[in-house]
Formats: sequence, structure tokens, C-alpha cells
Amino acid sequence: MFFGAGDRPETREKRKQDGNDDNTFGQWRVTGYFGATQQSINHMDIKTTIQIFQTDGIVGDEVITAIENDHDFRADLVTYFRHNKNRQFVIILLDKLIQMRKQPDGVSGDSIMLACYLLGLHNELEDSLKIWEAKTVDFDTYCYIDIQLVPFAGVDETIDFLKTQTSKEAVEALEYVTACKDSGDFENLNEHFSHDTMPWFV
Repeated sequence: MFFGAGDRPETREKRKQDGNDDNTFGQWRVTGYFGATQQSINHMDIKTTIQIFQTDGIVGDEVITAIENDHDFRADLVTYFRHNKNRQFVIILLDKLIQMRKQPDGVSGDSIMLACYLLGLHNELEDSLKIWEAKTVDFDTYCYIDIQLVPFAGVDETIDFLKTQTSKEAVEALEYVTACKDSGDFENLNEHFSHDTMPWFV
């Protein structure tokens, strides 16, 4: 079996207490991808962001900057997508974050997790593989991004879906998710997607 240390709740809590969630990711809470401080970013409006996307079909760099630096905007995204669906927007957002993560000054793990969470809220089983792709971008994301984000539509349902897929990624995801199920890592999955609280990475 193979588990990223970042998947364990006690590990995540220790990272938070130490004020250093991850050597790779921690720095972005201060400077962000574009070197802007949180104080220098005007708070974006989520409805305007969606309207621009519906018109232009793109997720602009200013959206990424806000996600990286503006806690209120991140929380607004969660609240909005808990009550509204726009899967295309979230997929394009996550794809952009994945590609930016591959660059030398890549985006934070928290931003990728946020996009994974937003995609999971749409409850499309096939998106479990997109979230797995995000988790396995590099070694740090593999260890840091919560495995609980993958089976958002239910553990057994996700396993059954992955069994129908033949890609190398699906086989690896199936092995990982099954091992995590056997180890009890999904016992509190409902709490992970509860609407009563904000996700810890927001």
C-alpha cells in the first residue's frame, strides 16, 4: 500500500500548527503566483467572474491571482458552487492550475485542492480521474492533496467506476483508493464535503 503523508488528518494538523504546511506550498500564501501581496489585490466578485467566463470562455490570470491570495474570494467560490453549477468553468480552472503547477513558479497546493473540491461538488463520477490527475502532478501534490477529494461521489461508486476504466491512471487511482478504503481513510468522508464548514484549505 502507498499513502502520501499529507493525506493523514494528524499530519495536516501538524503542518498547520507548525505554520508550514509544505515547503513547496507555504511560500505562496504570502506572495502568490504573480508576486502580489494580499493587500494589493482588489476583492473579486464571483458572479462577475462567472459572467466574464460565460462571455469569453476563459479563466483569466486575475482569477488565479485572486485564488492564490484572497481568502474571501476562495470562500466565495465555495459558497457559490455549493448552490450553483458550472462544471465547465471549474474544469478549465483546474486544467489551468495543473498546467501552471508544472511551471517553475507553480501555484499552491491549496489552490489546486480548492479547484478539486469545487469540481467534486458537481458530483460527476468521471471527474474523479481529473482530480487524481491533479493529485499526481508532482511528488509534492501527490503527498499534499487530500485523497478524500477523489471519491467525492462515494467510495464504492468511485471504485466501481474506476474498475470500468482501462487507462494507467485509472488503474493507479483504483489501487490507491481501494487501499485507502481498507485502511479506513474514508470513514469521515461526509464531513469532508459537509456544507456546515469551510474546507481547511480555503
